Amino acid sequence: MKKIIITLLIGFILFSIPGFSELYQYEVNAEIFENNTVFYKLNLIFVEHPDQNFSFTIGNPLDIKIESPATCKIIKKVLETDIICNMKSAERTDIEVSYILDGNVKRRDSYFLFTDSFKLMEDTKTLSILVKLPEATALRQPIENSYNPSDALKGSDGRRLIINWLKNDFKAGERFDVSIAFEKIGEVAFSWFPLEYAIVIIIILSVAFALFYQIYLRDKGIKLIFPVLKKDEKIIFNALMKHGNGVNQKVIVRDSGYSKAKVSKVLNSLKERGLIKLERIGRSNKVYIEKNIKKKA
Repeated sequence: MKKIIITLLIGFILFSIPGFSELYQYEVNAEIFENNTVFYKLNLIFVEHPDQNFSFTIGNPLDIKIESPATCKIIKKVLETDIICNMKSAERTDIEVSYILDGNVKRRDSYFLFTDSFKLMEDTKTLSILVKLPEATALRQPIENSYNPSDALKGSDGRRLIINWLKNDFKAGERFDVSIAFEKIGEVAFSWFPLEYAIVIIIILSVAFALFYQIYLRDKGIKLIFPVLKKDEKIIFNALMKHGNGVNQKVIVRDSGYSKAKVSKVLNSLKERGLIKLERIGRSNKVYIEKNIKKKA
């Protein structure tokens, strides 16, 4: 009888513990500057979660800033810094953390090596790591061996090269290590190759990267932000994608079934978040999807 009572008590305690939701999206944007410091911006998105605490480690950075409806605190240790956030039950909670880190870029003989490692203690639906290289730099030759893992997307914003890793269903406790070898364009050796030819090739590659980024990565961005849009935003965004860029706002009102005021409110919200732009034509607007769409809702 005593064993039965103990078993029932243990079962009651286990089923009384609230479940923890998985982290829907963990997005890392890192910009490497000429002085080899790195500016990080992390965006964590939780959806349909109960009351819970979430913690993660970000090394030993400078100038930490946190924006979130959750209550977050910073605990600095000797070699690392912990971020602990207390979140109330909600349909969605965003935690945005920005900081500067020195030491992730090391100088080698004729190039620079950026390395970082990411480890989360909670299952993550989507992991995105985007790294912008400094201006006037190029991937080290041979390019196919210059970054790891090798399944990254390569692009450009017109001034900087961009390396982007996307992973789905990242499991708690798994580690994701990344590295990029790059060099300054002026330091690349062209002793066997005419400099004029090299400049022409670099210009052609830059244009190709820019087109690739605008066409391919923009669509990737749309796919990434679409799941976290609200229902009314999805309906209006679908109408825009159906008719293509430059669609009249009246067409979106007709297709969505919403009122003019409702459509205007949703479009202004999407505009403020960098997803669309509005062009005033007479008494109405033309609506365009932003070329450099941000990967967040």
